[in-house]
Amino acid sequence: MRLSARLLCAVIGLVLLLAAPAAEAAPPPVADGELTALFVRYYSAVKKGRWDEALGLLHERLKKALNVQTPKELAVRDVVAQQNLIEGFRRFDNLEVAKTEVDLTSIKGTVTSAGDGNVAGQVVYDLVVFPVGPGRPLMYRVVMDVGLAQGRIIRLSQASMVRIDPGARGDVL
Repeated sequence: MRLSARLLCAVIGLVLLLAAPAAEAAPPPVADGELTALFVRYYSAVKKGRWDEALGLLHERLKKALNVQTPKELAVRDVVAQQNLIEGFRRFDNLEVAKTEVDLTSIKGTVTSAGDGNVAGQVVYDLVVFPVGPGRPLMYRVVMDVGLAQGRIIRLSQASMVRIDPGARGDVL
């Protein structure tokens, strides 16, 4: 009886071992650092007005979704996005904003899934908001849901924005 129980356990263990996928068969994971580096390059290019470089980091699918095909169109789109953001602060927060700027040192990426050359994750960065006139800058934490394909940005959508500077209540925008 003991021999048959041991044999049964050995057979079950062998079946489970053979049924489990091999570790080598899984696609290599994309490191969080690689995602962070890509977005540091993207936001650095945008900040410095290197529109050719920024456009090159966008996948064709995102270019179509944004309706941009040239570096000049991306530059115009960025200016319009900045104006819309500033108008949003004015209208909803009664805050006159001179400019906004991404804190490049704050960018952090987290990969949530990877496979077949596609990556899904989140990018978190701090947005510095400079009010018109005297006053200290305000800080907001922005969370973006992202998707990559073939190492290029394919999806980029804002998930949340929360004020984080001292004295803020942490209101979600």
